[in-house]
Amino acid sequence: MINYYHKLIYLLPFALITGPFLPDLIVVLCASFFLIDTFRLKLFHYYKNNFFKIFLIFLFFINLSSLFSNDFKTFLYTLGYIRYGLFAIFLFYVLKNFENSKFFLGYSIIGVFVLLLIDGFTQFIFEKNLFFFELQMYNSELSYVTSFFDDEKKLGSFLSRMLPLLLISFILIVQKYKKNQIYSVASLIIVLTFFLVFLTTERVAIFITLIFVLFIFLKSKILLKPKIYFFSATSLALVVLFYFYPSLLGKMKSILYSTGILFPGYTEDGKVIGEYEIGKFIFSKFHHDQIFGSISVFKNNPLFGIGAKNFKYTLIGWHPHNYHAQILSELGIFSYLTYFLTFVYLVIQCIKKLFQSFNINREINFYLITSFVLSLIPIPSGDFFNNWVNILIFLPVGYYLYFNEK
Repeated sequence: MINYYHKLIYLLPFALITGPFLPDLIVVLCASFFLIDTFRLKLFHYYKNNFFKIFLIFLFFINLSSLFSNDFKTFLYTLGYIRYGLFAIFLFYVLKNFENSKFFLGYSIIGVFVLLLIDGFTQFIFEKNLFFFELQMYNSELSYVTSFFDDEKKLGSFLSRMLPLLLISFILIVQKYKKNQIYSVASLIIVLTFFLVFLTTERVAIFITLIFVLFIFLKSKILLKPKIYFFSATSLALVVLFYFYPSLLGKMKSILYSTGILFPGYTEDGKVIGEYEIGKFIFSKFHHDQIFGSISVFKNNPLFGIGAKNFKYTLIGWHPHNYHAQILSELGIFSYLTYFLTFVYLVIQCIKKLFQSFNINREINFYLITSFVLSLIPIPSGDFFNNWVNILIFLPVGYYLYFNEK
């Protein structure tokens, strides 16, 4: 049976740009069928790795939180969370046992990036994409690209979180065909992705992409070569972009304004430009209040939290917009310690690998671990239980297991 349903994985990159339903359906089907095949084919040895052990510990604690919650509907989210761990093991199995799977999935990932680049720049230049979705506007001055996501700001998140898998796909394909010219194509796509992420104006996505591109420039021996050419061309293009699109530069400065690091000044009638709050804040006044509101909720429910997805009942907000704050307030100290210690371990591993000399395998592992760190880092984020985001987070785990658990 797995000979047939494993092919659903090749559709996943394209399914992710349609919204949350289709990719979650693929994950649920693959995880469910693979769980059946685990017992039918006795595949238990695939679960004997540190990732799944930590995942089970975390799964136990978040379900314990639901048990002590006043709302048993939270079990819908905590029990359902198991599908992501099963899916990661499933992908590990597929990559290991189907010889061409890593290439087919790589072609799919590259294909969806090329499609989004064409569609995204089409939308930016002509103000409509290939499906006639209009270029979105903050106000009369600042526009932002969304491509197939229409009015949802997800394009930057998708591109930034899938970027390490794009790099790995190119590396694997070059190893297969022995054509280093493919790296030139990869470098061009990386640069175009870098600029398209800027045009989405998604600040977290821009931060993640900047980190990856910086690491590629500093450490990669195969991508963005010659270095001086790509650095000069990219820097010049970025200056030109900000010159002709000053509202985008203003959006970047807003990070400093919202935190209080820089002061935007006053209007003629004495109001703060942009109506920013005066003071020093964590990310922004909004995020600052959400974080400290989460800490207050945690203090009243320190062991097991208030239950998954119950933050919306506190009247503080729908969710804290920060994974660390959400886990602490909704799931309690035991779940948070599991999450936090995993994050610290990954940061240490990332720093160690950063100072190692790279070969192909070390470069691949570095990209994967960096993606995990950037997924768990305490910066503004969406809902921790959002299915679309979790698929993007757990997809690289299958690759990591494949390269490290052979």
